[in-house]
Amino acid sequence: MKIVITILLLFIYSRVDALECQWWQTKIRTHQVHQHQRNGIPVSAHDRQEHCREKWKGADALITHFNNNPIQEWPHKENFKIWKRKEIQLLLEILSSLPSWTEKENYTFYRADRSEAKGNPSTSEVTHGSIVIYDQFFKSSNQASILVHESGHHLFKKLNTVEVEEFATLSGWHMEASKDRKVFILPPEKPIKPDSIISKEEDFTNHLEIFHENENEYRKKYPKTFDFLKKRYSL
Repeated sequence: MKIVITILLLFIYSRVDALECQWWQTKIRTHQVHQHQRNGIPVSAHDRQEHCREKWKGADALITHFNNNPIQEWPHKENFKIWKRKEIQLLLEILSSLPSWTEKENYTFYRADRSEAKGNPSTSEVTHGSIVIYDQFFKSSNQASILVHESGHHLFKKLNTVEVEEFATLSGWHMEASKDRKVFILPPEKPIKPDSIISKEEDFTNHLEIFHENENEYRKKYPKTFDFLKKRYSL
């Protein structure tokens, strides 16, 4: 009888002490690590204790950046909604693949149904470092590029005046005077995307998006702006 009770108590204590991981983590059992080298530095053999490992790089930190509440004083007539786990999982997968220069860890992600702008998959609110994800995002095939584009709006705000004008000149923004001597700032004659003519900021985010998609192809087509972006946003 004592043996049975002892076994039962051991089972209960083992259950109480069992490590519980979150859904975005994987449980790694206790195991022996053999002697090896890490970055040229010798590592002695040792026992690695049971622990939780994030399934996607940065997930432990990024998971706290999903907000289920509406953005206060949001100027658009849009309905915010609660994140679903499968949606958060998709975002974590994509965000883990993005380069560090996107500063993905700085943003708060909100969920809304439809944008006021028809067909828009996402939008940025740069004052508080927010990105709003709409239903359309989950129907899009270029989701990583969409997130890079949104990060571009936040990164653009960090450029100083000199950098903004340097990029604009390289991209093709220029001044022209009318017959009555009024000066106009005109967009590039061959914009990288049609909506690049809206503003220098939108042009910048479009360039950053294409730059991220394929650096080699981008360099061939846009050598002037390539050096500008590469110097600041290198992998």
